[in-house]
Amino acid sequence: MRGAGSFLELPAVNMSRTEIERVFRAEWGGILATLIRGLGGFDRAEEALQEAFTTALEQWEADGVPDAPAAWLLTVARRKAIDQH
Repeated sequence: MRGAGSFLELPAVNMSRTEIERVFRAEWGGILATLIRGLGGFDRAEEALQEAFTTALEQWEADGVPDAPAAWLLTVARRKAIDQH
């Protein structure tokens, strides 16, 4: 028999995916433009942002959505770009 606690955890995961989708639609263009300016090229910026969203899928489901998801994504994308070089 499942306890009430385990039942309540499942919707939180769904909320994280919904929030990631919302952030993707709302913030992708602005974050990408910022990365292009900072990194000097579309391809590098887009790759870094895609990797940041992949990381978000994993981490936000486990830890919850951060208070400032766009800032989190921008920071992670910048770090991914640095790690690539």
